Amino acid sequence: MVFEKEIISTDDEFLILALMEILRDKNLIGEKNSFGGTDEILFHSGGPISEKSSKSIMVGPPNFRFKSKQPSKDSLPANSISINPIEGKISLGPNPTDLIWEVEKWIGNKWEFIEKIRGESLSKSLRNFETFLPNGNKSPGTGCGVFAYDLCQWTQPWQLINPPKEDSLIGIVFSIDRWITHDRLKKIIRIGSVSDEMWVNMVHETVVSIGSLKNIYPEWPKDDSNHISNSFSNLTDEKHIQKINQVKSAIKSGELYQLNYGRKWKGELVEEPWKLQLRLAKENPAPWSFFIYSSDLNFSICSSSPEILIRGENGIFSTSPIKGTKPRGENKEKDLQLIKELITCPKERAEHLMLVDLEKNDMLKFCKYGSVFRSSFQVESFSQVHHLVSDITGELRDNLDVWDVVEEMFPGGSITGCPKTVTIASIDQLEEEARSFWTGSAGIFNHKNKSISMNILIRTLEVHKVKTKWKGVVQAGGGLVIDSNPKNEVLEAKLKASALRKVAGWINDKDLINFPKNNLKVLELRKNNRTEINNQVGKVSIWPEKYINSKICVAFIDNLDSFSWNIINDLVIKGADVCVISGRQNSPTFNDIIDKLSPTHIVIGPGPGNPKISKLSMEIASNAIIGNCPPLLGVCLGHQAIGVAAGWDIIKSPDGAKHGQVFDIENLGSSIIRKECKMTRYNSLTLVENKNNRNNLSVVLKIKNQVNSVMGIEHELFPVFGVQFHPESEESEGQGEIFENFLKY
Repeated sequence: MVFEKEIISTDDEFLILALMEILRDKNLIGEKNSFGGTDEILFHSGGPISEKSSKSIMVGPPNFRFKSKQPSKDSLPANSISINPIEGKISLGPNPTDLIWEVEKWIGNKWEFIEKIRGESLSKSLRNFETFLPNGNKSPGTGCGVFAYDLCQWTQPWQLINPPKEDSLIGIVFSIDRWITHDRLKKIIRIGSVSDEMWVNMVHETVVSIGSLKNIYPEWPKDDSNHISNSFSNLTDEKHIQKINQVKSAIKSGELYQLNYGRKWKGELVEEPWKLQLRLAKENPAPWSFFIYSSDLNFSICSSSPEILIRGENGIFSTSPIKGTKPRGENKEKDLQLIKELITCPKERAEHLMLVDLEKNDMLKFCKYGSVFRSSFQVESFSQVHHLVSDITGELRDNLDVWDVVEEMFPGGSITGCPKTVTIASIDQLEEEARSFWTGSAGIFNHKNKSISMNILIRTLEVHKVKTKWKGVVQAGGGLVIDSNPKNEVLEAKLKASALRKVAGWINDKDLINFPKNNLKVLELRKNNRTEINNQVGKVSIWPEKYINSKICVAFIDNLDSFSWNIINDLVIKGADVCVISGRQNSPTFNDIIDKLSPTHIVIGPGPGNPKISKLSMEIASNAIIGNCPPLLGVCLGHQAIGVAAGWDIIKSPDGAKHGQVFDIENLGSSIIRKECKMTRYNSLTLVENKNNRNNLSVVLKIKNQVNSVMGIEHELFPVFGVQFHPESEESEGQGEIFENFLKY
């Protein structure tokens, strides 16, 4: 049963902050409350009211708490294999030890340990929470929490080189038994609980006794800008530039497309966490702000995040990747000029498109095929920066739950890079220490009605109390691509960290002269509707599972790319049943696939590095060019594998690495594409035609006005096709025509 009361309020973004202080003073939340846990948790909607920023939630005293800590070095040691991910030398696995959560119940006046729950992956461990969470189908959530980035150890097949320190906190989750929501759009405060009517009544009486809720504000911290404490960065600007150049070199070699690198600032803090959160709410308001303070753990997070990881309700889920950045202008004219530069900059647009394709890929791992699409594209202007933002929407598959959603989305692609697994390994190598909670996630979930709302923890200050002093960590960075200017990237990282460093007392106003501030706003660039699927949608299995009596059965070779599921989606909505087979880890042989699956078609998917790194891809390509294979389509790396198998050379692309850029493609006689079109490229390497011995391969597609570009190949005798570009990309034309025509063979 849910007890809930409503109070008419205002739309003031700071009202929830004031109420939090009032309820703390009345011992209804916080360290002196007698109803439940003393931890303070707030999800704060800051800035202008919008579809993304309209509701704040203060979590009342919880009954249950779940903690996860980094396992011992004996049970989960650091990766000690001689590897170099940034240069393509990567060894996946082994599977980690179980992820363990300590279950605590508030008994009397403290948290009491109850038991341990575990799971071999993030989703399987989280699913065990359901035994302890309330049955709050109509509540804003049954649980909430904050997850460190380093939980990627249980979502990615990568053993960290630089894991968190043993026994350090990597996740903390609470049951939601009591709550206060502030709906700024409807101007209503709701006070509720699944079991505690007394708490609801006391909070209601307290809020009503205030009288008018207009102009109710928290006790703002005094302006102590002269209190500059000692702080330091974990690397110099020169070292930062070296790291950026190292990433660019890896991109040129085809090992990755984009990588999000971050640097840290650390120091003592002169104020307690709540005061820091108040400063942040005023200095840098954001729609996905978050605050937690656990006094017994000496731990706090103060965040003003502008970015969502995933949100969903009633079966409809969405994410809003942010990538592409410009600073705010000193005046309106300069501000508009910078927005125009952001919209028209090829580097920023390519960087953003890459993330759109990546996030669509991740959502297709739990959404219905054919349901995922980019619903809108806009510039969102925050207090100190402009960002390119897209909204991607999809419909949850009937047999999956919110825990599956968290696992497939975590960590967010915008703060790792592309391809995701390879960049996570490279970040581990480059940053040389665990990220902890930066670029992790905080959010609310309801496992009963399958709703969820989780942010990405950027613009975040992580706080720990060491003896009697508070110490903080801020991390910031940006997405690095082939066109990144190292000095500009260093400046951008400092810009993103500046508000937090000022709040922490590490820099003052004179250090912010080059960082103008302005009002928050949104400029919509594009709005899209979902395309309806008219034909029968196929099914997907993971090797060695298969579907019996498939009319069209495609063996898809997954080469660790972050766009693989976009291709799988295009094949499925064309009516094919697809079996996904790993091309890089524990792969079967070509003969195994033919004997056990009997595919009607094979698609070799894209991926990082040279195609020779995938033994299975090369084995399939070698059989295809001698006619010993079902119809074959190679995409990007798969296309290159066909050429290499035929004796063609592969080199660094003469026109440079191209990732997320759209090109005009000229048709020289392709059988699977009818006309010239625009296609998105993601390649650093390219085939060179062997004109002395083409081995029955012909170049059928090229870049317009580039004579020697090899964008598409076909075999003259057998149904073997390769395309260097990505026909499944958001901004590629043709609506899957290539896949449809291929499946006709």
